[in-house]
Parts: sequence; C-alpha cells; structure tokens
Amino acid sequence: MASAAAERPSTAEQDAYCCTMPDTLSNTYRHTEAVKRLAIHRDTTTARDIWHRILERDSTYAPANYYLSLTETPSEDAIRYAYRAFAADSTNKWYAENYARQLVTSRHYARAIPIYRRLMRLDSKNLQAYHALAILYGSSGMPYSAIAILDSAEIRIGYNPYLAEIQQQLLLDTRQYDRAIEAGRRRVEEHPYDSEVRTSLAAAYDAAGRDSLARATYEEAFRLDTTDLTTIVAIVDYYYAKGDTRRMLDYETRLFRYKHSPLADKEQRLLQYINDIDFYRDNYHWLGSIILGLAMDYPTNRTFINAYAMHLIGGGETAAAYDYLLRHIDDETTTPDDYIMLLQYMQFIKRNDTEVEAMLDRAYKRFGDNDQLLSFEGFYYVEREDYGRALKLFKRGLKQAKRLKDNELCSNMLGSIGDIYHLMGKSMRSFMAYADALHYNPDNVAVLNNYAYFLSLTGRGLDKALPMAERAVELEKSNATYIDTYAWILHLVGRNDEAKRAMLRALSLDGQRDPDIIAHYGDILWSLGEKFMAETYWQKAIDRGYDKELMEQHILEIKEQTTK
Repeated sequence: MASAAAERPSTAEQDAYCCTMPDTLSNTYRHTEAVKRLAIHRDTTTARDIWHRILERDSTYAPANYYLSLTETPSEDAIRYAYRAFAADSTNKWYAENYARQLVTSRHYARAIPIYRRLMRLDSKNLQAYHALAILYGSSGMPYSAIAILDSAEIRIGYNPYLAEIQQQLLLDTRQYDRAIEAGRRRVEEHPYDSEVRTSLAAAYDAAGRDSLARATYEEAFRLDTTDLTTIVAIVDYYYAKGDTRRMLDYETRLFRYKHSPLADKEQRLLQYINDIDFYRDNYHWLGSIILGLAMDYPTNRTFINAYAMHLIGGGETAAAYDYLLRHIDDETTTPDDYIMLLQYMQFIKRNDTEVEAMLDRAYKRFGDNDQLLSFEGFYYVEREDYGRALKLFKRGLKQAKRLKDNELCSNMLGSIGDIYHLMGKSMRSFMAYADALHYNPDNVAVLNNYAYFLSLTGRGLDKALPMAERAVELEKSNATYIDTYAWILHLVGRNDEAKRAMLRALSLDGQRDPDIIAHYGDILWSLGEKFMAETYWQKAIDRGYDKELMEQHILEIKEQTTK
C-alpha cells in the first residue's frame, strides 16, 4: 500500500496544475462568459449584468462598452457606451464604425462625420464609410463634399454600382447634368438589362433638357421590363410633366391593371385624378375605362364602387348609377357612409319618401343607432320642416353619445338640437342647447358661430356673443361665414371701423357671392357715412339673390333710424 506522502502531488506539480486553471475574476474571462451567454444561450440580461460588473472594476474596458452599446436600444446610453469603447481604442475599426452608426441612428449627423472620416483613414477600402459619408454630406446640404467623397471611393476601391447610383443623383441635384449623364451611361453599360438603371439615365436626359433622348430611354426601360412598377411610375410622371396626357394615361392604365401593384396606391392615384375636376372632365372617357376596369378587378372595393357610380352619374346615367349602388349596398365592405351616399343620391333623383325611409330602416338594422345615420335622418326631416321628428332623432343621438361618453358627439348633437329649436322659433331653448353643447366642447366652432349670430338677432347679449364670434374666427380663420358673424356683431356694438376691415376679408374669401355678407357690408358702410357705396352694395346683394322687397324695407328702416 502506497504511503500518503507518495499520493500527494509535488509542489512543482501543484504549480503546473494551478497555471492551467482559468482566472474567473479576470475581465477577459468574464467578458468571454458574457459573450457565450449572449451568443449561445440568448441570455441578454445575464450578459449585460456581467458587462456592467466588469465596468464597475474598469470603466474603460472597451469590449464591455462595445457590447453594451450593441444591446442598448438606440439612445444616449448606447452612444455613451460606444464612445467609451472608441475612446479606449480609437484604432479599432469595429469600435469606430459602431460609434458612428450609433450617432447616425440617434440623428447626431454632424458628430458622425469626423468618425466616418477617421474610419476611412483606418480602412481606406471600407465601402460602408464612403457610403455613409456621402449620405451624411448630402443630407447636411453639402452635396459637393458628398460627390468628392464618392470620387475618392472610386479611386481607392474602384467602380461600385451602389455608390455610382448615389453619385448620379447628387450630380443631378447640383445640376452637373453632363457628368450625371456620363455616370448614367456607365451604369447602363455595367447593367444593360436593368430597367431602373436605364430609367435613371432617362431622368438625367430629362433634367438636361434632352427630351428626345429622355423619351427614347424611358421607352427602352419599359421594354426591358414591362412589369417594373418603379419604371412605369417614372414614365407616368415624365409624360404628366410634359403635358402628354394621352401617353401618360396609356401607362397609367397599365399601372392600374397590373395585379401586383399595391391596392392602396391604386386607390390613392385614382382619387387624385378624379378629384382634379378639370383633369377629370378633359379625360372623362379615358378615366372611365380605368374606373370600369378597377371596378371589375375589385368588385367589392368601396373606393372603386363609389368612383364608378359617380362616373355613371357624371355621364347622365342616373338609373344605372342607382341600380349599381343598390346592387352593392349589402356587400360586406359597406359602411354607414356608403348608405348615406345612396340615400343622398335617392334624394337627388327624387325617390319617394317611403323608399328613403325603407332604406334608412335597412341601414339601422345593419348598423344600429349609428350617429352618422341619425344625423342624416335628422337633417332629412329638417329639410321637410318636420322639426318635431328631427328633434326626436337628435335627442336619440344625444342619449347614445352620453352612453358612449363621447363629449364631441354630445356637443354636435346638442348643436343640431339648438339649430332646430331656432327654426321652431324657440330662442330660449335654442340658447340653452347651445350652452350645453359648449359645456361638452368649448371649441365647437359651428355652435360658437350660430349661438353668437342668433344672440345678435335678438339685440341682447352682445357682450356674450362677441367673444364667441371672435373665438370661432380664431379657430377657422378662412371661413367667410364666421368672419361675417364677427364683423356684424362688431357693427352692432358700434366698432364699425373694425367691422369694415373684417367684412372686407369675408367678402374677399367668399368672392362676393353670398348676398347676406354683401348686404351686411352695405349696412356697415352706411353707418360709416359712406352712403353711396352702401347703396351700391345693397343693390349688388339684390343682384346676387337677396329678396328685393325685403331689402327695400330694410333700407327704408335704416334711413328712418338715421333721420331720428
């Protein structure tokens, strides 16, 4: 049996063994453990804790600062860690690149520029550095510096298609058209079958005013790839800018019929065309074929359904439009607005009340007590002077708004109730409804205006009416009706010079079409002693549709008051 002494390792053996044991307290060991935690176990929390403990011992330990900056969401903390790593070892291109990237992500562009320049010195063939610097200079309003950087990149690392694309755009932006064309031709040589590269050359020709070359190059780009959306959109924009509407619509038709074109883009582009009344009128038949094609391709899309219905109406096909809208009213995509559109059209083509009411019942069965439907029906009965029925509807809408705790909707419903009471000749109830409406929404501009104006008609409460009218104008500075109310109340309180200035603005905004505004201006002029001009504007109000008999009576009353 061996002795205990023989089993015990010698001192030399113990020293050798200890030398092979890792120092678990060293920063290097801890950092390696943190990296394993992050890379292998995906345990970000533990890894970050280890790096933080390392920095407690040595705040300049670059690897820990570097990894903490990577694991932080873009923030000032991430920048701080990235800077510490970079400051600890400014010759390390990874640290420099990370610091610059963190600065760009947080939009500290000016601070990022010198870091990228240093990175270029550390690695003269770092493509990312050239690219980032060019973008930073370009976005900072220094396009010539960006171009110089890209020229330097080509000298050092050779031609790069991606950098060449950026350079070509910068050359266009700085109006260096010949160089831009040269760059575009070179890109075409490098990529002869890339339609978008050829499109950029066409844009350079266009910018230089070489129309025939631009047109030919755009057409070549399209022939290379007849399905490339970027190319087609560029061609559409080109022909639109040149005023070649027929050619533009020819390509636009292709864009609309292309199935892979995003639906939202098709909706937006169509609405852009049909909302331009002059363009729509001048190209009615061509746009009609586009709309019909879209309605056939997307038979349940409400944008295209409504556009086709309106196109039929514009062409005088009223019966066909009604049948088409009616046929789609039960689609899954139908909204209360679509019912209201149909109901309004039913009024326009003079369908009888029974049919309108039946369609309203149909809408309620589907959407319940919808506030839009209630409001439409309320105004429908206001037009028929059935104020009692209209009042019940708006009160029903008010109850629903209170259940929903929707203050804005409560205010709107009370505003309509106030308007109806005014039509019924119940001023006190009208004013109470308006006051309640402003309690729910003090900035309900329609209520502010109506409340102020109807108060002014009573000749009382002008001190209350004036600030309301003034607030309405503050909220909608370009509304001629609201300015008219404000000016009229200024006139009633004797501030006629101010009233005249305000009313001139109302007349300018309205284009002198509203006979009431014109008549009010005449009254203000009379109060200022400008009697000839006052009578001129009174006559103009009559010419614009103001009741002649009422105007003559009004003028007589004013003249009698003046002579007293």
